[in-house]
Amino acid sequence: MDNEPIFEPEVIDLTPRRKRKKLWIALAIIVALFLFGSPLLTIYIDSLWFASTGYSAVYWYKFKLGGWLFLLFLVASFLLIRLPFFWLNRVLPALTEKPRVRLASIQDMRDINLLPIVYRPGVWILSAAVALLSASSMSQQWATFALYLHGATTATSDPVFHRDAGFYLFKLPALELVADWFLTLAALLFVVTALLSLYVNYIEKARGANTSRTNKQSLLPVNLAAAVLALALAMELYLNRFDMLTATHDLFSGASYSDVNVRLMGMTVLIVALLLAALLLILNGLVMRRGRVIIWTLGGLAAIWLIGVIVLPQTIHTFSVKPNELAKESPYIQANINATRHAFAIDGFEERAFQPTPTLTAQQVQANQQTLDNVRLWDRGALQAVLGQIQEIRTYYEFKIPDVDRYQINGQPKQVLIAAREMNVDQLPEQSRNWINQHIVYTHGYGVAMTTVNGFTSEGSPNFILKNMPVESSAPEIKITRPEIYFGESTNSHVYVRTKSQSATLPEFNYPAEGNNDSYTQYEGQAGIPVGGLFRKLALAAYLGDGSNLLFSDYFKDESLLLMRRNVRDRVKEIAPFLLFEEDPYIVIGKDGKLYWIIDGFTYSDRYPYSTEYRIANREVNYLRNSVKAVVDAYDGTAKFYVFDAEDAMIQSYRNIFPSLFLPSSEMPKDLREHIRYPSFQLNAQAAVYTLYHIQNTQTFYNHEDLWAIATDEVANTETGKTEATPMRSYHLLMQLPGEKKNMEFVNILPFTPAGQGRNNMIGWVAARSDGDNYGHMLVFSFPKNVTVNGPTQIRARVNQDPQLSAQMTLWNQKGSRLLRGQLLVIPIADTLLYVEPFYLQAENSPMPELRQVAIATQEKLAAGKTFEEALNLLVPELAAQRNAAALPPAASAKSSTEKLSTEKLSTEKLSTGQPMPLTGEMEKLARQAQQLILDYERLTAEGKHREAGEKLDQLKQTLNELAKKRNGG
Repeated sequence: MDNEPIFEPEVIDLTPRRKRKKLWIALAIIVALFLFGSPLLTIYIDSLWFASTGYSAVYWYKFKLGGWLFLLFLVASFLLIRLPFFWLNRVLPALTEKPRVRLASIQDMRDINLLPIVYRPGVWILSAAVALLSASSMSQQWATFALYLHGATTATSDPVFHRDAGFYLFKLPALELVADWFLTLAALLFVVTALLSLYVNYIEKARGANTSRTNKQSLLPVNLAAAVLALALAMELYLNRFDMLTATHDLFSGASYSDVNVRLMGMTVLIVALLLAALLLILNGLVMRRGRVIIWTLGGLAAIWLIGVIVLPQTIHTFSVKPNELAKESPYIQANINATRHAFAIDGFEERAFQPTPTLTAQQVQANQQTLDNVRLWDRGALQAVLGQIQEIRTYYEFKIPDVDRYQINGQPKQVLIAAREMNVDQLPEQSRNWINQHIVYTHGYGVAMTTVNGFTSEGSPNFILKNMPVESSAPEIKITRPEIYFGESTNSHVYVRTKSQSATLPEFNYPAEGNNDSYTQYEGQAGIPVGGLFRKLALAAYLGDGSNLLFSDYFKDESLLLMRRNVRDRVKEIAPFLLFEEDPYIVIGKDGKLYWIIDGFTYSDRYPYSTEYRIANREVNYLRNSVKAVVDAYDGTAKFYVFDAEDAMIQSYRNIFPSLFLPSSEMPKDLREHIRYPSFQLNAQAAVYTLYHIQNTQTFYNHEDLWAIATDEVANTETGKTEATPMRSYHLLMQLPGEKKNMEFVNILPFTPAGQGRNNMIGWVAARSDGDNYGHMLVFSFPKNVTVNGPTQIRARVNQDPQLSAQMTLWNQKGSRLLRGQLLVIPIADTLLYVEPFYLQAENSPMPELRQVAIATQEKLAAGKTFEEALNLLVPELAAQRNAAALPPAASAKSSTEKLSTEKLSTEKLSTGQPMPLTGEMEKLARQAQQLILDYERLTAEGKHREAGEKLDQLKQTLNELAKKRNGG
């Protein structure tokens, strides 16, 4: 009994703890998946996708650099926040003391120090939160740091600091990111330290501690935190000096006279003062520990900033620069002119004088017949509506706005409009709109539609070169061997290919064949992500939201592939997110019969010193280059990036970063290179800059004496129904440039007018060349200042005021029909300008417009006809007469149709034998009738009655034909 324990031995059951441990682990996994599951899933799917495109190296570089930046700034931010608080614990013991609660009286409430309860966890939470936020933010700036590490030089320097422009483009952005990060942490550290010191000081005083000792004790951390903040401000201010070179003033951008001579000195003094203040604050914290030193230091810095950086520069500007502005600012204005012209590549524009003549002669027409044969009469929007009616065939097909291009057709260069027939599964019949149809069956578009820019049937519909399904071609040079379009402008959904057939047919719908027997196919390309086993299916289902459809469908087999990011613009943007891409890709037919998309890519920046910013694509840009042409295979999605501006420092830097991503332009296949074009995005941006920066003289620039503007045109607002003056869109032409020996070139054109309200006359035009070695060569044709040339708005007004056309337009806009007006084109022909505007008629119950009238004009004349040829004959009467004469037998062709026909003249004409032939009475009658018809035609033309004049011209042609028959014994 004596050995029996008084108390029963305690039995500890460890099972509940193990269960609790497993529960905590499971909870931690769930929390981790909630916090990091989505990013990890994105990383996994992105790695698969980049591997399928062949650009794994690009992805992993971005991922690794972003990861290193995350790790670096995570550690640095955590240490910069957490370490000072370790030291602060020793300086201010009250921060970590055990809470003392003594409530003998209400006064004892003041002695309670609650801070230690929250201080330790609060410091850890604050340090971790700041570290995570900073690391996440900085890792997303991988491109900025990549440029810092691999930035090229530009061989140009700024006129103030004499640094290479590459410093501003590549080095400065990264340095400013680091400076901003350090300043943010320093400011946060100062605020928290100051609050903690004030609280501890309050507690100690409430407890009756020595006031002087307490004050000195709390001043030490505040002084040291303020010293760190002063150093951060000095670093920030040092870098801010360079931002003066991109500052915006009323006259120009860049550092001004007062900036360079006063503000820069004030900033330098303030930087020195901040460094001295940091030393003084450290000394004050360690030795003097006087609060007034902080106040006086802060006051001194504020005074230096206010006087040296704000007041004094503004005073100098007001009382010294402003009265002598041109003289003082001229060097800086010139720097702005030079930098802006170089940043937007307009310093390479070739300027030529152009003396426009008011009329168009028959000889000029004949010499430029190829240009006239390629005048675009089909408006792109009108043609899109027509294609939607006669070439979509099924509701789930869709045409975007057709693209302008050029092809060899029957041995001649022809300007064409081409559009891809893409699949839009959102337009499937409602009963067919299910997951299988949208992602497995209806996987791709099919073929293209192509028409010449002025090809019309007798009913006013397009005269197709390529049409229908399967694709039919009327041109032997153009054949399509791979018409399927898996990657395009409208392909915004993912699809699965190489799936298992569930019937006798192949799984993928190809095109609607004749007799209701649809054609089916199976994808034969190599692009795509293998669907794989259960784990990958789970990941893909979670990422794409396909759920059980993907997991349990019987359509999938080992060879099945996922095609995602099929929108070609999104595709290239995902691969090269640091480039800016044009909104409108265009489709090209290769010699191999395959379809390719070409997308123009641009490097850009807002950091080029002394260059003026312009708003482009919803961002402020002061440097722009069209350096890249991306080509995407419409069948397998292969994307290649060709460099077309190897001198661009930014693309040189990106090539240093991604050597496997970019290819030289010489490696682009010849058949694709024949279809590259100077992009409208680049031309429109450069034209906007050129309206001011064509001026290179500082005094003219200062006075704004010769400002230009992009020509405007009246465009109908579809919502209000009213016309509005809007800047013209640049347009492509296949033409012979004035003064050039080369016959036909594909150029992008945009007209200019003088700036100012109501100044609508043209003052010049710019042409961007696209072919061969001339690609990117810009020509500016400027008119003499003493010559007035009608602009597009004035020509449009003349068309509106023409009695016959006005009446016709009113008639067309009656109930049951609607008039559509095409884009007004200004076409240089030799040394004159030809204006062309097509008119379309659209019935209310049919959205298909048809060409009904073409108006053409020169400076002096206006004509309109049912066809371009008819209108041209009315505009140039001698042309019609010459063509009629050319159609006569040799004897008759010697007679000009524009001569006044008389009995005496006709009686002396000779036949091909050279013998005179007397006129019979009937022939004399026909001659007098022809003479009267010519007189009537000239009178009606002068009165502006173009339709009646055209009728007279037709009668003249018949009369001359009858006369020719009589003279030949008919």
